[in-house]
Amino acid sequence: MEHILVIIALLGLYYFYRYYYRDDSNDYSPVMNTDQEGYQEKESNMEETFSTRQLALTTIKKIGSEPKCTEDERIQFEYQGVIFLMEAVDDCKFVNLIGPWCHNFSKFDIDEFSRVRQVLNDINARGMVSVFYSITDSDEVVVHIKKHFLFVQQIPNIEDYLKLMLDIFFRTARTLHVEIEKCRVQECK
Repeated sequence: MEHILVIIALLGLYYFYRYYYRDDSNDYSPVMNTDQEGYQEKESNMEETFSTRQLALTTIKKIGSEPKCTEDERIQFEYQGVIFLMEAVDDCKFVNLIGPWCHNFSKFDIDEFSRVRQVLNDINARGMVSVFYSITDSDEVVVHIKKHFLFVQQIPNIEDYLKLMLDIFFRTARTLHVEIEKCRVQECK
């Protein structure tokens, strides 16, 4: 019985020693490196990070588009023939991506307005993107698509991530047109 207690005590001491032993090659060591070099290394890593706006501009260039800054500080770029706007602020980790003018019609066309309103409500209920309309000075109702999403450097393959978000806009615009056409067909029956 005494031998078992000694073995348990030795195992306890061994695990206690391993737990608090500082091993720099061990990534799972609970003892933190508090020397000045570690602090400077962390500080230099933070300096290498991009701001959200810089990250957006470089990522847009990497997907093959040329970003331009508008008067209201939005980033405008063309992707697959469609113009997009991005709102990226340095102190925020999220961006707003806007697909303007994906559908338009006269504000005097009450039937079309009813169809579009019904389809917009259905799309917004799904929650992937926000679809909304605005009325221009030329008596035209214009439908826009907007998505708010995380955009940080730690996202792996951030170019593919942005392409995926842009693909959501294309699918939503296609769904919008198909559903409006389905409403027209149902009205004709």
